[in-house]
Amino acid sequence: MPTDPLRRLGRLEEGGFRRLAARLALLRAYARRRDTEGLSDAQAQAAIAEAFDQRTAAVDAWVYDVYESVTARTLRRWAQQFREEGLQGLIDKHGRRSERSYESYFGAGSELRKVALHYLADHPDCTSTELLDELAQHVDDDALPTRRTVQRFLRKMGG
Repeated sequence: MPTDPLRRLGRLEEGGFRRLAARLALLRAYARRRDTEGLSDAQAQAAIAEAFDQRTAAVDAWVYDVYESVTARTLRRWAQQFREEGLQGLIDKHGRRSERSYESYFGAGSELRKVALHYLADHPDCTSTELLDELAQHVDDDALPTRRTVQRFLRKMGG
């Protein structure tokens, strides 16, 4: 029996609820920009991602406290999840990706580790978002680690 979305909302801790609200705020900003400027989805997502990184997106200031940055790819994923599953699609899905261990992503000899180390050699001061974008060019979304896993990798590499 599927979980009632309202029940799932009620069980969210404050951080999970803030992430959900921030995702909704960013999706709303993207949709508003798309509709008012007559942009395609991809153009509006790229515009909002850039504006967010410049801290000029049409969102409340607290959203910047929740997410340090956002990519057009992330906005595209959130929009798709929202279209397919509604509000429930934007709620954190603990366990979906976390079933894989850190070692399975970045263990010795793994493809992601090779790509990451090559990228780090050329971009030693990269952010987790930049490294995740690079990794996304080499593997399918389903094979990508979470941004937090990438952050752990960067910390372990001394970044």
